[in-house]
Amino acid sequence: MPSLKSLIAKLRANYPALVIESGERAQFTPPNKLFYAPNTTPLELLHELGHYLNKQHSYASDIELLRIESEAWEQARQLCTKYGVKWDEDFAQDHLDTYRDWLHATSLCKNCNLAGYQDDAGLYHCALCGATWPSRIAPEDF
Repeated sequence: MPSLKSLIAKLRANYPALVIESGERAQFTPPNKLFYAPNTTPLELLHELGHYLNKQHSYASDIELLRIESEAWEQARQLCTKYGVKWDEDFAQDHLDTYRDWLHATSLCKNCNLAGYQDDAGLYHCALCGATWPSRIAPEDF
C-alpha cells in the first residue's frame, strides 16, 4: 500500500490540473482542489479524487448528496487497483453511514418525529402535521 506522500505524488503527476494541498481534513473543493490532513488515509484521498473525476460540484437535495458520496466511493473502489490501495468496504460503508444517519436525522419532523420529504427548494415537509424545516446541520458536522 502506498504512503499518503507517494500517492499524492502520483496523483499530481497523473492529474496536473488538480491542486492538492494540506488542509484540516480530506476534502474536494470544486472545481479542482483536493485537501488532505496528516491522518488522511490513501483510501480517503481516492474518495475525494472520485468527486473530482465524477465532476461532482454541487447537489440540489440531501438525498442527492448521499448519491454523490456513494458514487465517489465507487470511483475510489475502481481507483484502488490503479494506485495499489487496498479497498475496505467496511471503511467506505462506515463513512456512508454518517451521511445516512445525517439524512435520517435531518428529515425527522421536530413536532411528531415522522420522516418528512424534501421539496425542490430544500425544505422538508411533514405529511402528518404539516410542519416545514430546512436541513438542520451539515453532514460533516453530524
